[in-house]
This record gives sequence, structure tokens and C-alpha cells, in this order.
Amino acid sequence: MSLDITKVSVTFGKHQVLDELTIPRIFSGEMVALIGKNGAGKSTLLRQMTTLLRHHPAHIQYCERPLTLHDIGYLPQDHRISACITVIELLITTLNIDSGSLLAKKNSAETGLALLKEMGILHLANKSCTDLSGGESQMVGLAQAIINQPKVLLLDEPTSALDMQNQLRLLNYVQHYAKTQGACVLMVIHDLNLAIQYADKIAALHQGKLFAYDSPNNAITSQLIWDLFDVDSHIIMVEQRPVVVMKHQQAS
Repeated sequence: MSLDITKVSVTFGKHQVLDELTIPRIFSGEMVALIGKNGAGKSTLLRQMTTLLRHHPAHIQYCERPLTLHDIGYLPQDHRISACITVIELLITTLNIDSGSLLAKKNSAETGLALLKEMGILHLANKSCTDLSGGESQMVGLAQAIINQPKVLLLDEPTSALDMQNQLRLLNYVQHYAKTQGACVLMVIHDLNLAIQYADKIAALHQGKLFAYDSPNNAITSQLIWDLFDVDSHIIMVEQRPVVVMKHQQAS
């Protein structure tokens, strides 16, 4: 099983955000981290994938057939839930969204509770979605994205509102989900060290094109960081894994 993203172009007005972007084939169980400057097109790619499914299905294919919305779980940036329902009610609703019936699927509550327990957030089950903190909302958003067991998981800055422990908890679970379910994961992430730790491949975007694509150990170099971000850095090896250390920048 694999995900193919080929020749994706997006233009807003006169500004070309993505210019025939092609990502090398993403295989079952792989996590690919999208990195690059703000405005490089990372989030645009994830958002536009659902639009492309409807209008240009040949550009996004799963197992060499057009990807469908049923195949995708999506966690957007700044995920917030405005509905005045509890977390478990949200998961039950999401699980039954395509059932075509007013009756919930059998064992929907049990399925939702089991997922929350597996993710380590069972204590949020009866909390109102409107009372969730930013970090809690992101964790619940991930649960909502995977409750229907999608084969493709799109995560847009999934750790941006999380403390260190919950960053690791969320990404550990995503990694576990990818490996056990054979899912393809594409995530936008700004923390290069988290990308190195969890991604199987790094896709570096620059000016709407793919600038580099490789394993973290090969992709993340001081030169790449300078080329993408205009930032001087050290790369040190810790347990055979590169760690990025930013050099002090003089105020201009």
C-alpha cells in the first residue's frame, strides 16, 4: 500500500504557492515530515489534498487508485471544537457520520472510550469540547481524525499547542498507529528535532517545490537549514541520530 502525490499546483491570485509539487511515494507505515519556512506551501498541500480528490483525483492516489475522503484522517492547525458536546459524544458522532442512519453503530461508545484509553486521555471523555485547553483539543482532534481508522493521516502542526510530555505522547501514538494500521502519515512540523526523531522521511519544501527528500539522518544538515531558513546551526549526533542546535544569531 502506498500514497502518491504528483504534480500538485496551487495558485492564490497571482501567487503560486505550489508549483507541480511531487512527493516520492509514501509507503504503508511511513511517517513523512513536511518542513520549510512559513509560506512554503506545507499546510496548503494538506488542505488542498481534499479539494484535489474531487476535482483532480489523478494527482492524489492511494494504492494506485484515486484517494477518497473516507481514506483520510485530517487534523488541522489550531484545532478547536465549538460544539457543546462531550468528547465521547464527539467521537460517537464522528464514528457514525457516514452511517446513513439515526442509530449509532453498535459499540460506538466502547470504541471511542477504548481509543481515548489507548491514547492516554480517557480522563477527557466526559469533558465538554468547549472547555478543552488548546493542547487537550489537539489530542482530542487526533482521536477524531483516527476514530474511523483512515489509511492516510494528514497532521498540520499537531504538536504546536502541546507541552513536551504531550508532544511525545501524541507522536508516539501516531507512530504506533502508522505501524500497526499500515497508514501513510504526512505531517507538517516546525520542530526539526521532533521531525528527526519520529519521521521516516523528511520532505523539505522551498518556494512551492520539493527541495530535498531523504531519511532524517541524510536530509537534516547545517547546509539544508541555512538554505531553507537562513539560520546557522550545529548538527551533533546523539545515539546515532542528528540533533539540531541553533547558533546564536546577532540582532540585525
